[in-house]
Amino acid sequence: MIKKIHHIFFLTLGILFCVVANGQENYEIRDINFKGNRSLDKSFLMDKLVVEEVSFLEKLLTNNEPTLFSRELIDLDLERLKRTYQSEGFVYVNVKLDSLKVNDNRQIVKLNFIIDENEPFVVDTVIFKLTERGDQINIDSIAERNIKKLALRKEERFSDEALKEDVSLIRNLFLDMSFAYVDVNYKIQLDTLQQSVGITYLIDPGPVSHFGQTTVSGNKHVAEDFIRKQFSYSEGQDYNKSLLDKTRESLYHLQLFSVVSVLPQKDKTTLKNPIPVNLYIEEAPRINSEFGAGYGTEDKFRAFVDFTYLGFLGSARRINIYAKHSAIEPYYLSLKWTQPQIFDKKGTVSINPFLGRNVEPGYETKTFGLNLPVTYKFTNQLNATLTYYYEKVTQSIESGDPEFPDPEDENYLYNKSGVLLSSVFATASPKFSPQQGVNLSMGIKLNGYKFGGDFSYMRLWGDFRTYQKIDDMVLALRGMIGGIHSSDDDGFIPVEDRFYSGGSNSVRGWSRSQLGPKRESGTPLGGKSILEGNVELRYPLFWRLSGVAFVESGNVWEKAFSYNFNDLAYAAGGGLRVDTPIGPVRFDVGFPLWNEKKSPQFFISVGQAF
Repeated sequence: MIKKIHHIFFLTLGILFCVVANGQENYEIRDINFKGNRSLDKSFLMDKLVVEEVSFLEKLLTNNEPTLFSRELIDLDLERLKRTYQSEGFVYVNVKLDSLKVNDNRQIVKLNFIIDENEPFVVDTVIFKLTERGDQINIDSIAERNIKKLALRKEERFSDEALKEDVSLIRNLFLDMSFAYVDVNYKIQLDTLQQSVGITYLIDPGPVSHFGQTTVSGNKHVAEDFIRKQFSYSEGQDYNKSLLDKTRESLYHLQLFSVVSVLPQKDKTTLKNPIPVNLYIEEAPRINSEFGAGYGTEDKFRAFVDFTYLGFLGSARRINIYAKHSAIEPYYLSLKWTQPQIFDKKGTVSINPFLGRNVEPGYETKTFGLNLPVTYKFTNQLNATLTYYYEKVTQSIESGDPEFPDPEDENYLYNKSGVLLSSVFATASPKFSPQQGVNLSMGIKLNGYKFGGDFSYMRLWGDFRTYQKIDDMVLALRGMIGGIHSSDDDGFIPVEDRFYSGGSNSVRGWSRSQLGPKRESGTPLGGKSILEGNVELRYPLFWRLSGVAFVESGNVWEKAFSYNFNDLAYAAGGGLRVDTPIGPVRFDVGFPLWNEKKSPQFFISVGQAF
């Protein structure tokens, strides 16, 4: 009797749930949440669903139509979530839909998926095994050297996607060892009691192969002999996939080509050897021009023209003319001639005369000069530039400025000459709005001394930025430090080389350059020491719109390499971002903290703050 009552109760409950679910058919799905997803974040799971959440604002401001509630779609997504977890090693996962949150007046539904992940299967053993005899191959040595490169190592959680990545990695290892026809498969051994996975990679290396003749096609203006000089391999050399990739990269680096295809002509049925290579290119337009205009709270109306001529005077040389106007730079004009592949394929040298005018809150200068930079690209992430520069500067002097006692006129003329060594290490991506990785830039500037010029000083700085994706949000951190040492008795540092803080890309509780030492007139004086720190949380809202919240601190000090943490100023605020093809357009508002001023600062600009 009791069993019968239980049966009737659960049958009734099931019927009621079906009635409720069917009653919400065609209601809009407003919000989707997950509970219990400790290992896989929401953004990853949302990509696997058929249904989508569309907020009220997104529906109001965009053309995105919300998904309508359907029991069939929900059942399909429950199965997709289960399969997604199983592909990530959670074989015994349980997924169900929690009770619906329904608003009958607005005809909307909020979904809550309950996930019980249970313990995942982990990797127990990884074995490399040759399926064909290869006397010249020490498979144990190869496994030992490369096991740490695998995503699936001992005690790591099993994942189908990671297994595919490791198969590709092992295949590439052998492709770089002259085995052009290598084939890699695998066997999986499951231990359901221990919830462990044993992986055996079955490798058929095939014969040792060599490069054959290379055919070049598609070039119109660039000589074939010049193209062949970029090859990192030669006919008869042992086959190596990395050398083909290096050749492709070297050709792209010249900026002469829009398409570069380097394809080995392999034939698995005949195991053709040596292997011919077809290199096809499409040349970029010889003349490129760009024009842009916009508005920002700091530089007001701005516009630029950028003109580049590729193949100037033959080979890969190029010449660039760049002109810019804004309130901060009323005019800037630059002519730059560049010669790639100086010293070797990774070096570039330029000659860059320029002239410009700067109108900053703390100074106004007119400059013309010459830069001679030499850049070396060590890797795709690391490069360094050594620049010799010479500049003639005219500075407008404020009346009564104590830095310039009894000036003969309102202008102060001086020469600058020295070297600048800078280096950038960048792994952050994507470029316009990074979500992962780091950017580190450092520099040292020596002006005067043996190089001439009217002042002798050393300027050092470092800027570190890191980006970490957390669920569907991004945590961005920035730290910046700098110092200037003068070897002159009066310790004078040209105004344009001093440090300033405050503004849209600095501490946003203060307007441009307004944080730090001031003259008696109230204009920014700048300093010889700077320290800044920024923390920003970036989170998607809907459509192309996202929001940020930030906390920042920093200050500038007049003395060289002098940092007083008690003097740090703090600010907090938030903002909005709209993604565009040229990067995010942003609106920020920053509030000074623990400061008598207390007035917010508003900024409109293009690009992330850092």
